Amino acid sequence: MSNSENNYYLKDGLLYKLTGASMYRVSSDDVMGDSSKSALLIDDSYFFYVGMENISTSAKKLHAVAANYLNMFFPADMIREYGVFQHSGKTIIYVINQTLIDIISENAEIFTGFKKISTPFLEQCIKYNEFIFSDGSKKYRLSENIVSLIEDNNADAVTAKDLFETMQTVKYSMLLPGIVKKSAMKLPFAAPAALLGIIYIVMIIGSISEIAAYNKVNKYYEEALSKVYNNLGVASSKDPYGSLLQQSKSVTAAGTSERVLTILNNLNDAGIDGIMFDNINIRDDDIRVSGTATSFAQVDEIKRIMENKIHSAVNVDDTKKTKDGISFTMKYTKTQR
Repeated sequence: MSNSENNYYLKDGLLYKLTGASMYRVSSDDVMGDSSKSALLIDDSYFFYVGMENISTSAKKLHAVAANYLNMFFPADMIREYGVFQHSGKTIIYVINQTLIDIISENAEIFTGFKKISTPFLEQCIKYNEFIFSDGSKKYRLSENIVSLIEDNNADAVTAKDLFETMQTVKYSMLLPGIVKKSAMKLPFAAPAALLGIIYIVMIIGSISEIAAYNKVNKYYEEALSKVYNNLGVASSKDPYGSLLQQSKSVTAAGTSERVLTILNNLNDAGIDGIMFDNINIRDDDIRVSGTATSFAQVDEIKRIMENKIHSAVNVDDTKKTKDGISFTMKYTKTQR
């Protein structure tokens, strides 16, 4: 890394000063007192990246497109803050983790004064069009200008440290909420409904009736699925987005598609007092759910309600009496349409 760059790195809630691939701990006072600081790189574990078709438009419209795109896959309460990266034909949405939002809110003065704020993954996107990147828990593949999440543990991947060894300057400057500077602004929560409808048609994602339906469903998720998210372990984990996205990618098949949000909706609608769903496993067309009930009778009741809801046979594969009640596993095959 060039000596002209005076860069810092935020990882696991701690600040480091970078000297090439090496870094050493510094305090917040050190950063705020450094008048020559150039850039802050934020660890990629604070973000979740979603690839999107490249679109040439204004920044305002681009954020509206991103809002619509995210709205198709995630409940609104999981996408509180986001930004859009564009470079050399690539368009990537970066969803900001609530942990980072809290850090900025409590320590906004630390982030001011940096000429640029970026992440190792986005800097790698500027340098290359094809690579696999690991943030320590998730692996992203960038290929043909599309970013996707992969599960191949054996795939060779670059890391933040690898980038630091060769990086000369920080190229990108991202927008983050709560940081006041000329190049930053508060990111929007959502685009106006009329604009979303127009963009929806332009992008040929689906019909206008579908977008209205999804908006209605998302509002429902905000109010009704909090318990389901907690059971899935996505409400308070450091990466609250990866779990659902990974499942959503696993349910797509040639000619048919069933979103994880639809599955969660069905399960939530089928829920009755005393039953908790704690796991969903999706493999091709087979959906397997497990949970805990207070009695065998309740297991039979949830089976009946689910069959009526999804219009498909539900098999109870396993039941076991535990000190907390009855643990069960149910399986069904999604209806082909």
